[in-house]
Amino acid sequence: MTGQTKPIAVVTVHGTNDTAEKLEGEKWFQKGSHFAQALTGRLAARGVNAEIVPFLWSGANSASEREKGAEKLASAIKHLGGRYAGVHLVGHSHGGNVANDAALLLRWGRRRGRGKENIASLTTIGTPFLNSSTGALQSLGGLLFLAITVISIPLYLLSSVMLLMWVSGNDEFFTMAEVFGEPTQGSWLAVWLCILGVGVPLWLMLGLATRGLRRIMRPRGVAGARARVFSIWHGNDEAISFLQKIEGLPLEPFPSGSMLRGSRASAISFGVMAVILTCAAPASIMSLRAVNLIAAPWATSEWLWTTTLALLFFAPVIFALAYLLYRLFAGLFAEMLARRRLNDWIVGVLRGVAFGRDGDQAIGQVRTGSHTHATQELRIDGPVAERMQAGAQVAAGKLIEQYRWALFSVGSDSNSSLANLANDAMTWNSLIHTTYFDQPEVVELIADYIGDAVDGGAAHTAARDRLQAAQAPPEAAAAAE
Repeated sequence: MTGQTKPIAVVTVHGTNDTAEKLEGEKWFQKGSHFAQALTGRLAARGVNAEIVPFLWSGANSASEREKGAEKLASAIKHLGGRYAGVHLVGHSHGGNVANDAALLLRWGRRRGRGKENIASLTTIGTPFLNSSTGALQSLGGLLFLAITVISIPLYLLSSVMLLMWVSGNDEFFTMAEVFGEPTQGSWLAVWLCILGVGVPLWLMLGLATRGLRRIMRPRGVAGARARVFSIWHGNDEAISFLQKIEGLPLEPFPSGSMLRGSRASAISFGVMAVILTCAAPASIMSLRAVNLIAAPWATSEWLWTTTLALLFFAPVIFALAYLLYRLFAGLFAEMLARRRLNDWIVGVLRGVAFGRDGDQAIGQVRTGSHTHATQELRIDGPVAERMQAGAQVAAGKLIEQYRWALFSVGSDSNSSLANLANDAMTWNSLIHTTYFDQPEVVELIADYIGDAVDGGAAHTAARDRLQAAQAPPEAAAAAE
């Protein structure tokens, strides 16, 4: 028994595309879910009074939305600290990234006393941890932008005071009247429009500058941090596996030599146009002279025929020079200077779609453990993992059976069927990624880990050992006995 006077808060953080509009409901993170009841029931059995506190964010696959969610979660944790005996985070999928970033903003594990920590424990389930970094140029630009904003604030305040004193007729310390003259009836409106017209953008700049500073100055390492993330994941988790494969794909939209080879057709067209325009130049000059648009006394009929015949004779040389120049500048130089940059840019865009990149931060390095905190990982294997995979396969079979006729029949509207398939709840339920909270062993692990963080017990270690023993082959289990 813990003897606690106040309940602990178990803050559940949902993942991508798994949000809700209210706190009550049957989704795993809502108060009325089977997971919530099983978790609080197991904690109550060991004397820990726990309350589920769902945290709702947009759930969009967007780096900026995850960042906003982390900032909002960090603020919510600060407010919860006074109402509960401790705040324990449980994040699923990218909700684990949101929770991890919130812990980073709150400097979890870096305070002098554990009693001063805002977060008591952090558990993630099926989270593909992403690392984010800002380049040197972006960091320099962010610092300069912040410096300009800071300098602009006192200048704005001083200017506003000067304008208000001038328009009110109290221009005793400043010489505004000598610059603008005496105020008129419309001066008040002009002054307030000026103050608001500059103040609102300045407020926007200040918000953007401080957010950029948080990105640049946030700690990157875990040196000296006492906190440890508990990460639970399945070896075939679709979210983790998909992002790892996307990051590991050897994508090269423009292979070596492609720029040079690709310039051949354009070089031929450029050479043909150069020959045509060059050979037609004498006739064009004669035509312009005939309508008195240019003065060219040397452009006679004899000059026209001799020059045209000479250009036709040297047409192959003209074509070759134009062709080679184009291949040199548009082909070889592009191959040497632009190909790698184009590859990096296109690959970054393609991977960014999967990672939710929508800003100037580089996002990637998919891992099953946190990039910023020490991590205790537990990979689910054995019978529990097989049960999760089998359940997902049965659900996927039912899903395919439901849409089989519409997808594979001739003459059916496959586009609408695919749209329905993507939005069908059965699609979500047919993933291993979504079946963690249906496993009693996983609920037991999370509850005991939180309980140990409350009373310093070792039930979590025992539950972990039982799960690992259940995952071991029969001959290994027999040898252990």
